[in-house]
Amino acid sequence: MIKNTQTPLNKDEQKRLNQIVQQLIDSNDSVEFRQPVDYKRLNLPDYIQIVKRPMDLGTVHLKLNNNAYKTVEECLDEIQLIWDNCKLYNGPQSWITKIAEKLERLFKKNVKNYLPLVNLPQVVPKTKEITSDVYQEEPQEQVTYNDKVEFSNNLKQLAPEQIGLIVHMIQNTSPNAFIEIEREKYQIIVDNIEYEAFTKCQQQIQAWISGDDINKKVKI
Repeated sequence: MIKNTQTPLNKDEQKRLNQIVQQLIDSNDSVEFRQPVDYKRLNLPDYIQIVKRPMDLGTVHLKLNNNAYKTVEECLDEIQLIWDNCKLYNGPQSWITKIAEKLERLFKKNVKNYLPLVNLPQVVPKTKEITSDVYQEEPQEQVTYNDKVEFSNNLKQLAPEQIGLIVHMIQNTSPNAFIEIEREKYQIIVDNIEYEAFTKCQQQIQAWISGDDINKKVKI
């Protein structure tokens, strides 16, 4: 949080902050950050234990228009909190962290353009707090970054009907791995595929690539 200087939020600064927030909302990359994280639907029971102060662009926009902020820095700090929360929960290698970092760069660029006299929010590195509530279950195997890259590259080698079978396998086991981009158009989020399902999909893909019969499908 910025403590050195505090800029009172008058109409001119509020207008500029609205421009900054609106440009972030209008970005094609901000879909995941426009509303609060639905941790129940996404099956993320530890989210509210790790992320102590959830924040999103929609909430910032609403608070800004309802005059909930007293200073410019208070609003900027909460925008920065969105990116910090994402990086804290998902880790540096996650696809969503990469998007957050891209939006963070856009955010800081716009602050310099619209509010050149205001100090940028200071990023304080944080690590996940290990609590008994969060880690009651035994450690589970994780899909590595290299595994995800290999999976994505292998998918590109499949025929359409093979891709359809993989999609069906993932839909049956990891529905949270799908995000609707447009009507009847979906994006597969590899990070959200269950480990066992990911492994079986990889086995099936590798069997196809190695020349095994398409009918020899892995049960899932």
